[in-house]
Amino acid sequence: MGVASVAARVSELAARQWGLLTTSQAEAEGITRLQLARLADAGVIERLDRGIYAASAAVDERTPLRAAWLSLEPSKLAEERLADPASSGVLSHTSAATLHRVGDLLDDVPEITMPDRKQSRRGIRLHRSALEAGDVTIVEGLPATTPARTVADLLRDGHDPSHVAEIAGDALRRDLASRQDMAAALDPLARRNGQPHGAALLEHLLDLVGLSSAALVTQLTASDLGKALVNAGHLAAIRSIIEAVSKIDVPENLLGSKDSEAMAAFTKNVVLPHLPAGVLPKIDMSAIVKAVSPSIPIDTTAFREALRAGIPTWLPEVIRTLPADSWPPSALTTISATREGASE
Repeated sequence: MGVASVAARVSELAARQWGLLTTSQAEAEGITRLQLARLADAGVIERLDRGIYAASAAVDERTPLRAAWLSLEPSKLAEERLADPASSGVLSHTSAATLHRVGDLLDDVPEITMPDRKQSRRGIRLHRSALEAGDVTIVEGLPATTPARTVADLLRDGHDPSHVAEIAGDALRRDLASRQDMAAALDPLARRNGQPHGAALLEHLLDLVGLSSAALVTQLTASDLGKALVNAGHLAAIRSIIEAVSKIDVPENLLGSKDSEAMAAFTKNVVLPHLPAGVLPKIDMSAIVKAVSPSIPIDTTAFREALRAGIPTWLPEVIRTLPADSWPPSALTTISATREGASE
């Protein structure tokens, strides 16, 4: 086989798997190691690692991961292994996070999960775990663990929870995974992390980076929460709350006061027991979420509970920020007098 014929055959083989080929694959086609070495000397191909070559124009930022994956079963073409990726090795942990472009963990060593024990190659970190088909996806032509499974693997492997939370937040923000899938993946790790189930563990992780439902309530409280609630279309429910407040003997100047602790204590001890039954359930959390446009999807059930727990903080803000025409007629005189007194 002449040099031109060898080069053409090598190019044909490499084109089937990102411009890469192994010596084993080449030998199966009658191309010797010596011929590969000569093509490398001539600059036609580039030697990446022991037994791995690439067409020079094919080398990019993903080449090290592709080469690492190919090296584990060098005699098989990528298309053969991709027919059953879960059993032939899957990029995972930091390598999967890199492929999904989530987080910013250091990924200098390729990480691959295999179902069976296998002799490790230099420069590759192998993990042994049986992956289900639903744990694997294809990213840029390579098999990788899904974002949800990647988050669980990184936490299981001992990575800093706040770094794992950033990855989870990125995946949710970009709609690469649903909260349900991520909670399910985290469920086996919940107890060892002090949480009753995967959904609670996900909330805990997201809270570390200010992305949980509770954190959103805090952000809302710090912003114009009253306006957000009104814009979400819940004026009727809020009016019921205001009706209850207007019938209470509110201490002079309290509504206009900037003493947040005093107002919170008053709300908790006096206002809450007078709220009409069922007022809070009438507030549609999904509409509030839509109104405030959070950066990631949130659990509306958890958000409802967080909002309920934070009533002493957010209710005073609602009362302070509502426009005058939102108040029931029976409350206007009392509230107006209170606010005028506060301004003196």
